[in-house]
Amino acid sequence: MRVMLATAFSIVVATGCGSHTQPPSATNGAADAASVDPDDVAITEADVDMPANYAAAIPRIAAYRDTIRAAVEAGTPAKAHRALDESDIVLGKLMLIARDSGVPREQWETVNVTARELRDLFHDVHAAIDAKRTPDYASVATPIDEAIKRLAAVESPARN
Repeated sequence: MRVMLATAFSIVVATGCGSHTQPPSATNGAADAASVDPDDVAITEADVDMPANYAAAIPRIAAYRDTIRAAVEAGTPAKAHRALDESDIVLGKLMLIARDSGVPREQWETVNVTARELRDLFHDVHAAIDAKRTPDYASVATPIDEAIKRLAAVESPARN
């Protein structure tokens, strides 16, 4: 057992932890630190307070839309990162939320297709922000609003 541990340790010491890149120089490190967007913090599903049911998901999605639109219109599109990331996670789970909330099976296609459409529209805004371009929210505003209206029109037992 000791031989195996010693061998494993010597392999790790000899090869490092898997990183074969050189550390950034002092000047590159400073430039990299300056270019990091403090509003663009990676999140996971565990970081999102998921809606309890379909009826709660729709106003949440509308609130994400409002936050994204306000940030873009205020000229601070980077402030939309969190809402964009959270909306992507919630929209990705919306079909499961709908199913688990008792949304009738005949409406699942509407939920699924519309959620994907919204994710794509928000992705267009997010991609522009990530590329340091000014996002054209106006070009996606109407389709986003219409998609949210379609989702809101889906019958949910929690609303009845």
